[in-house]
Amino acid sequence: MFATLNRNLLKSIMLADGVFSLVAAAGLFALSGPIGSLVGPLATPAVLNGFAAFFLVWGAFHLAVGRQARPSPAAVRFAIAGDGLWVIGSIAVLLFGRSGLTLTGIGLIAVVAVAVADILLVKQIGLGRQQRAAIA
Repeated sequence: MFATLNRNLLKSIMLADGVFSLVAAAGLFALSGPIGSLVGPLATPAVLNGFAAFFLVWGAFHLAVGRQARPSPAAVRFAIAGDGLWVIGSIAVLLFGRSGLTLTGIGLIAVVAVAVADILLVKQIGLGRQQRAAIA
């Protein structure tokens, strides 16, 4: 199993990110009120539904790219850039918007930012492997 995952690292991480994004979208749509109360007054149902809509598009994009025989390097770079912007945005919210967040909200945003940064790094590793394999 790990050999297959390692061989298809880029496809695997793109597909996993797509599935996770779609699950997050469903959770945000279904539970925007309870999640908002956990995160803080800045996390209104309208804001969380906006994030859910974004995750639907983001997840579909990742699934489409991950299903390609050889994921498009340009599309993967776009995904990496989007992940980077997410991490930067999360840090900005933690620095400048923490007064509108609960302690739980601060923790959730920090944990998700670290997870997205990790996924970004795995995408970079997978893209590098794909490019080296194409040259060899």
